[in-house]
Amino acid sequence: MIVWAVQNGGFDDTTWYWGALVLLATFTAVLAGVHRGRPPLTRAGRIALGCFAAYVAWSYLSMLWAQYPGLALDGSNRALMYLLMFALLAIIPWTRETALASLLLFAVGVGVIAVVLLVRLAANDSIGSLFVQGRLAAPTGYINSTAALFTIETLVCIGLSVRRELPGPLRGLLLAFAAASLQLAVVVQSRGWLFTLPIVALVAIIVMPDRLRVTAAAAIPIVAALIPVRRLLHVYQIGSTMTLDQAAVHAGRPALAVTVGAFVLGTLVAWADRLHRGRGLTPGRRRAIGIALVIVALTGVSAAGLVVSKGHPGQFISRQWRGFSHEQTSASGSHFTDVGSGRYDFWRVALDAFVSHPIGGLGQDNFADYYLTHRHTAEEPSWTHSLELRLLAHTGIVGFLLFAGFMVAAIAAAMAGRRRGDAGLRLLAGTLLMPLVVWLIHGSLDWFWEVPALAGPALGFLGAAGGLSSLIAPAAAPAVAAAPAEPAIAAAPAAPGPPSPILVGAGVVALVCATVVLAFPFLSAREVSLGSQAGDPAQALSDLHLAAKLNPLSSDPGRVAGAIALRNGQDAVALQRFQQSIGQEPGGWFSWLGAGLAASALGDRAQARHAFTVADSIDARQPAVAEALRRVDTRTPLTSAEAFKLLLVVQ
Repeated sequence: MIVWAVQNGGFDDTTWYWGALVLLATFTAVLAGVHRGRPPLTRAGRIALGCFAAYVAWSYLSMLWAQYPGLALDGSNRALMYLLMFALLAIIPWTRETALASLLLFAVGVGVIAVVLLVRLAANDSIGSLFVQGRLAAPTGYINSTAALFTIETLVCIGLSVRRELPGPLRGLLLAFAAASLQLAVVVQSRGWLFTLPIVALVAIIVMPDRLRVTAAAAIPIVAALIPVRRLLHVYQIGSTMTLDQAAVHAGRPALAVTVGAFVLGTLVAWADRLHRGRGLTPGRRRAIGIALVIVALTGVSAAGLVVSKGHPGQFISRQWRGFSHEQTSASGSHFTDVGSGRYDFWRVALDAFVSHPIGGLGQDNFADYYLTHRHTAEEPSWTHSLELRLLAHTGIVGFLLFAGFMVAAIAAAMAGRRRGDAGLRLLAGTLLMPLVVWLIHGSLDWFWEVPALAGPALGFLGAAGGLSSLIAPAAAPAVAAAPAEPAIAAAPAAPGPPSPILVGAGVVALVCATVVLAFPFLSAREVSLGSQAGDPAQALSDLHLAAKLNPLSSDPGRVAGAIALRNGQDAVALQRFQQSIGQEPGGWFSWLGAGLAASALGDRAQARHAFTVADSIDARQPAVAEALRRVDTRTPLTSAEAFKLLLVVQ
């Protein structure tokens, strides 16, 4: 999870595919090693695992009706990776100590990333590589997923910081990590984060036990983020008087100082908390204090809303709705108050896809080209920007119900430990659910399924929370008054027998199939990456030819090879490779444009005209396509060099 966080969120094929293979190997080893040693999964846990496995199977089955089976294969492999993550952390024979240690490792790992980013801001260390248009994108590479990652870190650290068995300095360090992460989330200026934050906070308070102490601990990072908030927001307000580097340093130094202050204050509060241990507070007083804290929080949120809306909340909401439902842009001093989004249209097309294909959907990961032919915007999203609509559009009502069944059963299994365990176990189970809270709520407005750095902790720690429920002893049956005839002898627990040969054989077959479907696409993606970076065109084309053999369903090798051949004047090779890509993905406008440019360079104007016409029917908004079609029958047809320049301008 930590490696994914610093590697563009694990989004790239060459990153998450090897992660899936590592998970597969680890799951196999753990399953074989703990067969005789772990308590059985709860009934809800078994239902959750079965529903998730059925969803993954349905996802692979969608390759049969998907327009692009290669995309459906990649999407199904990603779903398999998440199943492995959930199952692995569900079957591990957790103790509360090992579960706490794992959660601490995650919190410290992401916390170190946050502090390093603040240090880089304060030291003016390669600031340009961290930001996109004045908004922090590192470490995940995507602005909104960075905000979500640091929100997860904030909630997990707060939940861990109230555990009295942890040393005071460690609890202070966790609150410092929470303060650093919350400040970085503000720097990101994600509107989806801002609008879902109140819901995330409310659900987190409901899920977490010992709410009074958790809410009190949360005050430290919240206040820490409010102290330098103007400077944090000012990074986006880059004008003629201040460069991005200067604004980042101006924000990073006080943020780093406040983080150090949060560590000192958090450590002192932790020591005082261990000495006090809550004595002198009756349940009624604790409830009254909790209500007072909630009222103060709501008052603060209301005041912040008035500030953001400049005293006109109604006009602000109306402006935001218009910006959401109409594609437009607005430049202001804060991205929080800007309007303009394509999500309304993304969701409209996703619902249209579901209505058109209600049972099985478009096929896993087949939304991008469908959107191009049904859109009302100039955007080209690959994803629906909503978890719920993703399930409906990609895998239909069957996939939606299977995944919903998984979520209900998995949460039920996790909440068993949250409700019936002792105080320490309840707090641990609640903290394990924090990544899921952020992933589900904020992910309803964004494409977080495709970011393993977010989906991995959400689904993995959900499995761990369910696995912890097996530590809860079943309720004892009521005693029956009877005179014992003789002393009772405790029966030794029966050792589990060996698994049946049929079960072992099915497991081996499943392991082999999973290895094949993950390994070959991974090797293909690796060759595509090597070919894209190769300085020698001949070596690049050789790597991409091997990539096409390793994964015949993928359109990437042909498309990349065609572009490389076109740039190097190998027009016949380019035409062949682009046609190969079109065979896998007929709706890819770039491959049609490339094929047309190659045919035009070879003097075949009829074939070039046909290719440009198809490209224009798929995406008429591309300047390169329109210009190529306009000049195809002239004395100066569009060259590949000119086309690539137009594409770069668009990007």
